[in-house]
Amino acid sequence: MIVVVDGESGQVVLDDAENLRGLSVELRGCGTTEASALLGNLGRLDGDHVWLDIDGLRALSPLAGDPEWVTGFDGVMKYAETKGWIDDSGSRVRAHVGAR
Repeated sequence: MIVVVDGESGQVVLDDAENLRGLSVELRGCGTTEASALLGNLGRLDGDHVWLDIDGLRALSPLAGDPEWVTGFDGVMKYAETKGWIDDSGSRVRAHVGAR
């Protein structure tokens, strides 16, 4: 899954939603200040990572209505918790940031 923060269109979309083997945030045509504004409540920048709201990430997916995808997504979040990639509140998951 790739959360794309697009400075030109002003949109945040989830690409490659069916790929539950990875999670990253890609900044396209924007710096961290603009990305932070575009992400809003969905994510909080923290150095080379973004803490993404898990419910917001789920809702962003075009596959959110697919029960099989939801089960897989929930499994990924449980795995992320075992790796320490979920915050103390249990509501955010850490994703690496890249630029394009």
